[in-house]
Amino acid sequence: MNRAGSTWFWSLLGACIAAALGTAINFATDLKTNFLAWGLVVAFTLATGLISGISQVLVRRDGDSPSTTGTTNVYNVRHSQVNAWLVFLILGVSGSLLAAIFVGVHFAGSFQTAGTPIPAVIAPSPATSTTTSTTSTVPQPATNEDIAQFVTAYYRLMPDTRAGWPLIGPNLQRRGQSDYEAHWGRISAVDLHSASATSATTVRVRITLHYRDGRPSPTETHELTVVPHDGRLCIDADTLIRAK
Repeated sequence: MNRAGSTWFWSLLGACIAAALGTAINFATDLKTNFLAWGLVVAFTLATGLISGISQVLVRRDGDSPSTTGTTNVYNVRHSQVNAWLVFLILGVSGSLLAAIFVGVHFAGSFQTAGTPIPAVIAPSPATSTTTSTTSTVPQPATNEDIAQFVTAYYRLMPDTRAGWPLIGPNLQRRGQSDYEAHWGRISAVDLHSASATSATTVRVRITLHYRDGRPSPTETHELTVVPHDGRLCIDADTLIRAK
């Protein structure tokens, strides 16, 4: 190998080794995003190659002088070249290492801090309490006037058993619908003389029953018990007080 080729070979070898070590350091320390660390590695790599090449050229010039002829001088020249190359190679690699570790870590930490998104603090929305007002319909108790009017309306329907049967309560319905229809089937008409409430659940009435067979029509006084059942009023008891 000639002198020029040897000089470039050693220079490029030193630069490549420095670049490879600097790159490995950057990747190992996860500093791939730090441009300053990369720049310093490149700068130290170029400087290593240039200084190594210049030093070998200078040493070769010293070796070409008349006082350095012979086998001993050639050995000394090559030994000096190797020593100089090793010194500058070590300096270049050390500089790359320092740049990657100290400068790179500093700026990588800065970039990482600046690039880390700050989690947004979302203020909790005030809980909206929805008050649902449910209006429960409570049936009002029937008044004395209500039950008196109910009994009056009932006798105006009689002797229509189809209309009257739903208006009597469970107690009277236990006797059976056939007995109910048989009783009112003998009557052709009903005269209501009076209907007055004697309490919150009782109504006293005076009625005249007209029989179909022509028998005398008596006037009777009945006391009826009126109670609510399934959301409506009904006559649940019928007591004969007087008959004339």
